[in-house]
Amino acid sequence: MNTPESQKGAVLLFSVLIIGLAAVAMMSALATSGLNSFVDSDQGVRAMEVRSKVFGCIDELLFQFSGNADYTTDTINTLDAACTVAIVNEGGDLRSADVSFTEGYITRSVHIEFSVNGMSLISVLDQ
Repeated sequence: MNTPESQKGAVLLFSVLIIGLAAVAMMSALATSGLNSFVDSDQGVRAMEVRSKVFGCIDELLFQFSGNADYTTDTINTLDAACTVAIVNEGGDLRSADVSFTEGYITRSVHIEFSVNGMSLISVLDQ
């Protein structure tokens, strides 16, 4: 029967394997979190671009109402966006509108209330 004199090599091998696997797992977690923060940052930038396009459509809508108090439409077109619009006549000079725009997987909608007499913006609710 053959008995080994020392098992120091096997213990060292298992120790190195365990430490190596732990290091690989830790580096994988760090790489994943870095990728997730990059994706979140990209989504934030795209959301702000969509928001600015919606507000461009609102500017165009208010401009159209300043020229014609009875203006109606379902869409507002600007150079870089075609927004969906739902206009409600609240009675008298008051109007409200929901303006929305979708680009890719991001949708922004803004509800505005305004008076066509003197074109004063009463409220803006960014949804």
